[in-house]
Amino acid sequence: MGEIPNDIDRAAIEEHAQRTVEQTALRKVRKTLDKIEEAEAARHRMLRYTLIACALLAVFGVLLVWGFIISGRDVPKPPPMKVPSTLPQRQ
Repeated sequence: MGEIPNDIDRAAIEEHAQRTVEQTALRKVRKTLDKIEEAEAARHRMLRYTLIACALLAVFGVLLVWGFIISGRDVPKPPPMKVPSTLPQRQ
């Protein structure tokens, strides 16, 4: 038959079990924090790329408008309307 562990052995077993549970919990917390940090880094990268794209589009738009103004090309004007000198009489 097996021996019944005395109080010292039982305390050591309980302490080891407690330590194992704490280490498991700490690993889970670390994994969760790693996921949060990764998502935050991805969000910062996406924000940076979005800001760069907006800045490039703004520069392109300014250059396009500036080039249009500098080139001297205007929007074509429609031909002038012909206004009759007399109104047709009603009958």
